Amino acid sequence: MKVLILYETTHGATKLCAQKLSDALGGQADIFRAKRFSGDMSQYDCVVVGSPVYGGSILKGIKNFCRANSDALCKRPFAVFFSCLSESGESVSDYLRRNFPPELAGRAVACESFGGAFYFSRLNFLDRLIDRLLVKGYAKSAGIAVPDGNTDFVTISDEKIKDFAEKIKKASERTA
Repeated sequence: MKVLILYETTHGATKLCAQKLSDALGGQADIFRAKRFSGDMSQYDCVVVGSPVYGGSILKGIKNFCRANSDALCKRPFAVFFSCLSESGESVSDYLRRNFPPELAGRAVACESFGGAFYFSRLNFLDRLIDRLLVKGYAKSAGIAVPDGNTDFVTISDEKIKDFAEKIKKASERTA
């Protein structure tokens, strides 16, 4: 099984998720930023795309890539992951429907939020201020201790990534 993982990232959490997914797939995946991929998707058994979510929207680079390559993506198993704090299946399904062409959203063999990250150490003053408020709200709603706003805050779930990898393996086996 050969998997292509395409992602876009703002601060690095989605790249980390892509690397962890590749590891969960036994290293049998090629990883590229979507905007830098110029290869042939037909050599892959499955294509996975990943993006952070901001205000319910994914990054424009992933949207554009999927629109431009919709025909090729529809010819093989297709899966989507998000790096975001939203954990409900309803939110994740909504992100899929709102951000991907209907022909792709309806074909996704797996769709999951792996969790998210706020890397306060990498942010400028304004971004750090805004993200502190977001993390504070998330922590209160999740019933966890409110982070100090200086220490990086990461909720990426290795378990969700492993489960997602298993779904991809099963889908790829069915089409092989």
